[in-house]
Amino acid sequence: MKKKILILLIILLVAFLIWFFFFKKKNDSDIILYGNIEIRQSDLSFRVSGRLVKLYAEEGDEVGEGDLLAEIEPDTYKTALSEAKAILREKRANKYKKEETYRLNYPLCADFTISKEECLNLKRDMEFAQGEYDEAKSVLEKSLINLDDTKLYAPYRGIILSRITEKGTILDTKTPVYSISMIEPVWVRAFIDEPKLGRVKLGQKALVYTDSRPKDPYFAHVGFVSPVAEFTPKTVETNTLRADLVYRLRIIIDNPDYYLRQGMPVTIKLLEETSDKNASYEEKIQQ
Repeated sequence: MKKKILILLIILLVAFLIWFFFFKKKNDSDIILYGNIEIRQSDLSFRVSGRLVKLYAEEGDEVGEGDLLAEIEPDTYKTALSEAKAILREKRANKYKKEETYRLNYPLCADFTISKEECLNLKRDMEFAQGEYDEAKSVLEKSLINLDDTKLYAPYRGIILSRITEKGTILDTKTPVYSISMIEPVWVRAFIDEPKLGRVKLGQKALVYTDSRPKDPYFAHVGFVSPVAEFTPKTVETNTLRADLVYRLRIIIDNPDYYLRQGMPVTIKLLEETSDKNASYEEKIQQ
């Protein structure tokens, strides 16, 4: 009986040693963190004011960079553009006239046929006409920009989160029309405690798991490690306090899709480097 108990204890001890030196060590090599999905988003508005006349996108629509999203009434800006063109033509003609007058009378200045004051006036008139022409040209360029700004374009590829206003609304330059989120990049915000910080570096591979896809992780890598500790006293004097330090990480998803949503809780496994530094994610998953 004692012999059987001894054999059983030996078997248990061997099993424990195998678990400790192989399985536990292997599991401890990876750092498990918890975080939330973060996606960049922005509110889009016109750079000019006016009455909203057209909306082309709805909530949930995917749009590409440069896609036309909305328009405001352009009549006022078309009129301003026409006036700017007319003024520019007038100032151009006056500029050419003053330049020709100066060119014809310049020889008379050289031999003092006309007074020095008259010569200075000729030059000043030419420079003044040049200044008026440059100003009119700037007004025309601004009018062209304002007319183009009556159309609202998507600044990047993304998804419309909300359509904030409707057709017929009088908008100023600060009134948002759409809220849009980026499709890429998508990252996870997580925190790591100070004792483990030395095991994390930029570019380190990671796997990100969601509750809806626990067996199909997303490939990721560490894109940012905050240099500033959070949620701790400014002055750390003891080992106990130092253990409470945490640092913010940004884990960038390499293969995002539509299943990742703003604020979604996820689990992150930071992968330690192995002897095979070129091991693929699939090989890492199997390890």
